[in-house]
Amino acid sequence: MKTYSNPVRISIISLGCPKTLVDSEVILGKLQDARYRLVNDPESSDVVLLNTCGFIKDAKQESIDAILKLIDLKKRKKLLSLIVMGCLVQRYAAELQKEFPEVDAFMGSGDYVGIAAVLKKVTGGQSVVSVHRAGYLSRSDEKRVSLTPEFYRYLKISEGCNHTCSFCVIPMLRGKFRSRKIPDVVAEARTLVREGARELVVIGQDITKFGCDYTKRPLLPKLLRALEAVDGLHWIRLLYAYPSSLTDEVIGTVARATRICHYLDLPLQHINDRILAAMRRGFDKKKTVALVRKLRAVMPDLVLRTSFIVGFPGETEREFRELLDFMQEMKFERLGIFSYSAEQGSPAASFPRQIPETIKKERYHRAMQLQQRIAAEVQRRALGKTFEVLVESKDPKSPRQWIGRSAMDAPEVDGHVFIRSSKSLKPGTFYPVRITDTQAYDLVGEV
Repeated sequence: MKTYSNPVRISIISLGCPKTLVDSEVILGKLQDARYRLVNDPESSDVVLLNTCGFIKDAKQESIDAILKLIDLKKRKKLLSLIVMGCLVQRYAAELQKEFPEVDAFMGSGDYVGIAAVLKKVTGGQSVVSVHRAGYLSRSDEKRVSLTPEFYRYLKISEGCNHTCSFCVIPMLRGKFRSRKIPDVVAEARTLVREGARELVVIGQDITKFGCDYTKRPLLPKLLRALEAVDGLHWIRLLYAYPSSLTDEVIGTVARATRICHYLDLPLQHINDRILAAMRRGFDKKKTVALVRKLRAVMPDLVLRTSFIVGFPGETEREFRELLDFMQEMKFERLGIFSYSAEQGSPAASFPRQIPETIKKERYHRAMQLQQRIAAEVQRRALGKTFEVLVESKDPKSPRQWIGRSAMDAPEVDGHVFIRSSKSLKPGTFYPVRITDTQAYDLVGEV
């Protein structure tokens, strides 16, 4: 019989995207009573909660590796119970149960409201499987325990996706698109600001469709205007805007705003018309070029982040070079490259002319090398300029240097500004910083 501490010590490991991180914060928020104590170290825990990602091959492998490590801790008596939850479970629940009998409970991506009941059963010696509707969309009255520094928080405004991109399995993992009501989102924003947030990162699989599920029209501009009015909020950042849904009203709202960063994550995936059609993106090259040029004309200081997939089934060398030419022409300030992953259950996984891994890898490196040169050119534009920088921490490698981010950089995915200062700087505070040097993806400056 397992003997648990009183209170039961619980830690969480959250893998994958910011949407999963928000889910993990909500899960911990449901464990805020005297029966549980949250700890940081899995080896000091009675129970570890592992919130997984199941999006692409590399993410799935990271989740599997984490399960194996935690099972090893359990065998070495470093923890008593393991609960695996999230997207990987939603997608492969039966396979995971068969492969990992050592796991005490499996919970799908929409079952987090039941975490306390599952914990009670697990600590009582029962095994649990709870996999129902995909994708959890929390409300403002559900407490969250911050897993980021309190001065920046993620604000999830929608869940799931109705797009039918041929390479993607997000609807399987997260369900159909659902969005929150504006008053509820604003109420949560006010709560996060009261808790110390100065920057809110607005996230959803497609934030441009916000409101369309219950009003049949996009409400993102109205939501952004409401968030702009939240006292104490300094930056609002927008992630994951679907290009075909990005309206002139949204663009104008961002351009006129004083608190919304001129930063936009706009996943484009490719530029060749044949590939875009096979991907089922609903957008072609002509529209993409026109949209990027419009955005830059309306907001000359806009920082655009995008992502591209190389090695999609049937992609020819000529089509790949067309993508490189587009990257060279548009010079995106921030860009991620992904090698195509043939995901089970996605239409593209059964397409003919799958690209060999060696060619995918070679194209990935060619695209990244080009982007590194573009990034260096973009970085040089900042020399001599002064930016508002949010200080995040002291640099552990340098006694007189601090680490922060400008409005050009989203947390976790973009670069940093290294700030030289003889005076102590306060994390969570904004300082004007003059840029004196550049690095591959980072800037160096002084207050």
